Amino acid sequence: MKKILVAVDFSEESIEAVRCAMEIGEKFGSQLLLLHVIHDPADTPGFYLAKKAGKKVLRNMEQSAQQMMEEFVAKHAKECESCEARVVPGLPAAQIVQAAEKEKIDLVVVGTRGRGGLERLMLGSVADKVIRSAACPVLTVRGPVKKTSRKRKS
Repeated sequence: MKKILVAVDFSEESIEAVRCAMEIGEKFGSQLLLLHVIHDPADTPGFYLAKKAGKKVLRNMEQSAQQMMEEFVAKHAKECESCEARVVPGLPAAQIVQAAEKEKIDLVVVGTRGRGGLERLMLGSVADKVIRSAACPVLTVRGPVKKTSRKRKS
């Protein structure tokens, strides 16, 4: 396993995905590609900004996302020696699958919130779309389990 792509959206789930991918990568001597996809507003139905204004919005989004990615890598992947980070615009699932094919990725790792039922049906899931479209194996990683406090009845 030479190359691992990790989808990063800066959530707790993607932090866990990076941690997991780094463990796997260390065992196999893999290169890691951390990929953040900026959902291009021009791909959103009802986006009516003029082209010039739309380009400025996207440029600002790219600059912010690049800064966030640098901070994310410094905090969560600083010990990863063979790690590359990229920020690209587009539709997240499509860009992840496209990068996996282009870079000849052996494994895609993506965090998932574990939505179910109607919520997943209504919102869709990047992880689901990647699983269904990627030519290579896809590992989904749940984020940290949140503990709920239960009161005991006396």
